[in-house]
Amino acid sequence: MKKYLFLFALLGSQCLASVTVQLASPSSGSTVGAPIQLQASAASSHPIVGWHAYLDSANVFTAGVTGTISGSFNASAGKHTLVVRAWDSTGAYGDQTVVITVGSTASTNAPVTVALASPGANSSTGTTFSLQASASSSHPIVGWHAYLDSSDVYHTGTTPSIDTNVNVGAGTHTLVVRAWDSTGAYGDQTIKFVAGSGTPAPPPTSTNGLPTPPSSAKVFNNINQMNSGWIACGDPGCAGGSGSGNYWQAFYQTSPAMDGSSMELYRDGVWGNSLWHHKMGAINSVTNFLSDFYLYLDDNSLKGTQALEYEAFQFVGGYNYMMGTQCDYGLGKWDTWSETAGHWLPTSIPCPKFSTNAWHHIQWYITVNHSNHSYTYHTLVVDGHVYTLNQTQYAKYLAWGDNLGAQWQLDENASGVGYHEWVDKATLTVW
Repeated sequence: MKKYLFLFALLGSQCLASVTVQLASPSSGSTVGAPIQLQASAASSHPIVGWHAYLDSANVFTAGVTGTISGSFNASAGKHTLVVRAWDSTGAYGDQTVVITVGSTASTNAPVTVALASPGANSSTGTTFSLQASASSSHPIVGWHAYLDSSDVYHTGTTPSIDTNVNVGAGTHTLVVRAWDSTGAYGDQTIKFVAGSGTPAPPPTSTNGLPTPPSSAKVFNNINQMNSGWIACGDPGCAGGSGSGNYWQAFYQTSPAMDGSSMELYRDGVWGNSLWHHKMGAINSVTNFLSDFYLYLDDNSLKGTQALEYEAFQFVGGYNYMMGTQCDYGLGKWDTWSETAGHWLPTSIPCPKFSTNAWHHIQWYITVNHSNHSYTYHTLVVDGHVYTLNQTQYAKYLAWGDNLGAQWQLDENASGVGYHEWVDKATLTVW
């Protein structure tokens, strides 16, 4: 089972760093355009378990268990100090600091040329289209992003060309494909195209922005009351983190509870994670996943929580569709999981700390596309507030047996304060 950890940075907490960070982009002294393309790697005699990037002391990027990072973040024009830091499993860290200048017209004289082969300008495509492009520069290409109607739908790292598939709703769309080189310069190409018939579009939505499942949908009701078949773990290989601490799960809790029978989860320790997952069996034909549950937190969660995780997952033909989401208390944003990149991607959706001693309603609508091994985060509803994301990620081939299910995880920060989460009325609807 994939796992990952977001470390809550404690500046100066480790004096003797044994971690070496190599920052490929941006380079020191360079002038770059926004968004800034970030590429870095880290080496240590122990596993790398967390990353943070600070721009003028503000946290602008976070990642979990991965030896390399690739991402982007926005910045205002002017001179900035960027610190990129990585931790290993012992708590030791290393960093690299560079000074960069963000220019408001950095792309005007950019030596990067992008050639978009597919889709063509003003062309007609299906609702799954082939994205093919190449880039040239006098310096190495270090990053790509594709923006569909201003939403980031694809990104990757060091490669001179890209070839992938992207899902899109029917209608007219604007596509921007952008590539960066190692100096921070970039170039892009923008087109409009029309998506028509092809891969079926998502079903009609109800008034809250979520689809109305068909009568043939399979509904797993009250997952929190399924007291057998759960698997729990707290080791770094399964859940990430340090592996230290205690964790447990309890069923049929009457208080707090919405329907008289909630599931209670508990975790303590430092920089530790605990995961509980439940498999419901292989249903390979379904491509729509609608998750619906309520959570309740105690007062200690305000001190001890790094992130509150939930995933729906499907394994088909060896491919792992890990539809991971979390409320990241460190960033105050919702994150989505990229299975191929192996780390979290912060979104623009806000996630301030949940109020304690109260129930909160979480709903996620996500689809998978088995033909191109992708999954798309469509809509998140938090306590009735609707957020539309439409972000596509790609499954990874792990050769696991076919199955689907749901899981919850508690991610604890460095405070050492343990906390409880209760889950109730948990439903997964698939069709």
